[in-house]
Amino acid sequence: MNQIPVGVQEILHAYFEWFERELPNLLEAFYVYGSISIGAFQEGASDIDFIALIKRKWTEEESIRIKKLHKSIQRAFPSASLDGFYITKESMEGLKQKAQPCFSFRDGNYQGEEVFHQHSIDAYQLVTYGITVKGSDPRTYGLSIDWELLHQFLRGNLDSYWVNWVRRCERFPSLHFVGMYMSPKMIEWGVLGISRLFYSFREKDIASKLGAGEYACSHAPEKWNTILKEAMRVRRGESTSYYTSPITRRNDALGYMKEMIQICKN
Repeated sequence: MNQIPVGVQEILHAYFEWFERELPNLLEAFYVYGSISIGAFQEGASDIDFIALIKRKWTEEESIRIKKLHKSIQRAFPSASLDGFYITKESMEGLKQKAQPCFSFRDGNYQGEEVFHQHSIDAYQLVTYGITVKGSDPRTYGLSIDWELLHQFLRGNLDSYWVNWVRRCERFPSLHFVGMYMSPKMIEWGVLGISRLFYSFREKDIASKLGAGEYACSHAPEKWNTILKEAMRVRRGESTSYYTSPITRRNDALGYMKEMIQICKN
């Protein structure tokens, strides 16, 4: 727990207190990963990425209680979102044979049932960098990540989510189109999100958003350094922009993302 920031410990304490009071003896293990586990957590900007093991599949009543828990935690601690998955212990032990169902939460809201893969970026982070808050070490489940298969999942994310995200930003009229002019956060999300994929494809590892931005400044075409610095400025919460024109910034962001998508594909 010493690796976990004090503010995050406070949120987790409230979470566990509520969970054990309302759903005693259901939680088998709890792990955090992502920015926390690689020492890159930013108060007010980073999410709390987690994977929780439950001893059995929850009942309908328990499902309602867990959904209520996440909404309550989000209201009480709006600066950091508990984003992650619930998976049964049996399903975790079966991951080596096939993908397993899990239940996803983001921004305090239930996202539905998803499929958890052994060769996913989340599984890689869990076994490589995961911090055990409760239960057994995640490496005891014997998961081994095949980077060739993980590469396929990353490529799928690139071809579906990111390609379509850029298209929405170019399509007029759309909220994404307007956002690329008006919202620095959208610039940060797109530029640093693509940069993280670029880092993972090249290095077979993960990086924080800022770490990926710094990496791209050294390894992507130099002409994109200004938009990379702008995205990192927004991520850090600094006030002075590298741009005087939102049109130029928007064009550079889209240009960077489109070129880097092609580089990642190759």
